[in-house]
Amino acid sequence: MSAALEKLGIPCWHSFQLFSAHYGDNEMWLDILTRKFFSDEPYEPVGREELDQLLHSFGAVSSDPPAICFAEELIAAYPEAKIVLVERDIDSWYESYMHSIVRNICDPFANLVLTLERSYFRPIGIVQKRALEGWAGIRSYKEGELKAKDNYRKHYASIRRVTPKSRLLEFSLQDGWEPLCEFLGKPVPEEEFPHLNEKAWFDEKVKLLLRRGIKNAARAVFPWIFALVVITAAFWVANPNTKYGKTSS
Repeated sequence: MSAALEKLGIPCWHSFQLFSAHYGDNEMWLDILTRKFFSDEPYEPVGREELDQLLHSFGAVSSDPPAICFAEELIAAYPEAKIVLVERDIDSWYESYMHSIVRNICDPFANLVLTLERSYFRPIGIVQKRALEGWAGIRSYKEGELKAKDNYRKHYASIRRVTPKSRLLEFSLQDGWEPLCEFLGKPVPEEEFPHLNEKAWFDEKVKLLLRRGIKNAARAVFPWIFALVVITAAFWVANPNTKYGKTSS
């Protein structure tokens, strides 16, 4: 959907903005996630001033985490905005969501990198984990299997409940350009409506992110490993009769 909006000349925020161009926003996203889901203090809904800082000059917001966690706040903060609710087959959505979001965030290896690498990968990973835990109540792949479809239904019901009908378009990607362009007041492009392989696209982005995290983690861990080797070697030299350093007499 974000590709279609871009084709219409509407810059669209999506979560991969936090991996590169707007990496610095992770700290602020984490702050408002903590306030909403993980604080003992009463939650005061995020308003337009803060959301403007996070969304910069984008003209649309994709329902990616962590933005999806603040869907109702976004609808309230931008009363002039139109809402496109993309209806999907729930089984198809579930397969994509579990593969792309839950599997990657709950992956043990990714979480190991998250623990070791503190300079780049960790801020991104923590925001995504907090979004999944706080908004979806999912902390493991098994919990995702149990809760994902119910979360989908609740989210769609919530959007329909809080959005005035005049601002809401219930849209299927198979509908093509016409209803979307009519709703947004945009001319219909001559090219075909974009249909991306979401799983492949997401997997490629995650691989690039994880690869960078692994490199940074290796750089962070190597000095400690080197120091341990040096200390161990020095100990053996100083104590040649230890179990592992004993020489024959």
